[in-house]
Amino acid sequence: MTISLKARLLAAAALAGVSATATIAWADEQTTPSTVDDIVVTAQLREQKTIDVPFALTAYSGQFLQDLGVQEFDTLSAFVPGFLVQNQSPNNPGFVMRGITSDSGAATAEPRVSVFQDGVSISKSRGSYVELFDMERIEIAKGPQSTLYGRGALIGAVNLVQNRARIGSTEAYAQAEVGNEGYRMVEGAVNLPVGETAGLRLATRMKTRDGFVENLLDGDDYNSIETKAFRLSGAWTPIEAMRFDVIANYQTDKASGTPFKSIAYFPADPTTGAVLGGKDPWDGAALTPGAAFDGGKALGLNREVWGVTGLARFDLSPSLRLNSTTAYRQFKNYETFDADGVSLPILTAPRTPMANSGARTCA
Repeated sequence: MTISLKARLLAAAALAGVSATATIAWADEQTTPSTVDDIVVTAQLREQKTIDVPFALTAYSGQFLQDLGVQEFDTLSAFVPGFLVQNQSPNNPGFVMRGITSDSGAATAEPRVSVFQDGVSISKSRGSYVELFDMERIEIAKGPQSTLYGRGALIGAVNLVQNRARIGSTEAYAQAEVGNEGYRMVEGAVNLPVGETAGLRLATRMKTRDGFVENLLDGDDYNSIETKAFRLSGAWTPIEAMRFDVIANYQTDKASGTPFKSIAYFPADPTTGAVLGGKDPWDGAALTPGAAFDGGKALGLNREVWGVTGLARFDLSPSLRLNSTTAYRQFKNYETFDADGVSLPILTAPRTPMANSGARTCA
């Protein structure tokens, strides 16, 4: 059947009209929710609307992040211009701000992107990658912010503000997700009043997923996850001009090995040398640590992160407020990885220290 040029032009015009209509409808839908300008942030250590902050700032409310399905930093970075988080494993993330990377895990290394959780720096790479659940908001400040966030914020800072206990409020939520590769996730929170001047809030997220890169040797597939995160917070306001908050966080992460791949050599059986798979990143990997490496430890991660934060607020006058932050945080981690990408035990190494802790008080 022959179609005339006129018919083709009419069809193209009709399709263009449909496309334009769909785009306009989508744009109208996007303007329905409240804009980020309605969020009150504390990027300059005082309450402001985002439009009043005089530097590049992206802020999202916790509800907006939940609607987007954001659970981790790497997903969050997809919605923040000039910001990228590379999640090789929860123990070795890379924060990239405006093209500059901060990914050193050394205990003595100063980060170039500071990460704060309720006003407390959690910037050390091995303990900074935490689950984003039951959040009030997240603020990402780009550009040098050393005067506000310390010398570690040479190229930017991320401020995580978690939902605290709400006094006089009874509320709860729960959600669950299932997916392929054995993915399961449950999340929820409950807030209860304690008398008229105090409140408690408990929130949790637990998720697991099988590995999605095939292990061509014996063992679990690579890149599996098993994460459990809990938060308990309490609040007390003896008088209107005073408020005290205590926030306790605890998280554990277990993961199978990271599937490093060589671009020159095929995955092979370390005993026979037989080729087992291809060199593409999505093909299976065949990695093995040395038999005697640190007592025969398998590839993978075992990490524990916990901390307690105390916040105090005193309104001295209508224009003068005193805030105090006291915190203690500790993490233990051990990760074995085979970074050479070949099946022979040539380069096997651990990521540690086993323990790192710190305390901070400021007012």
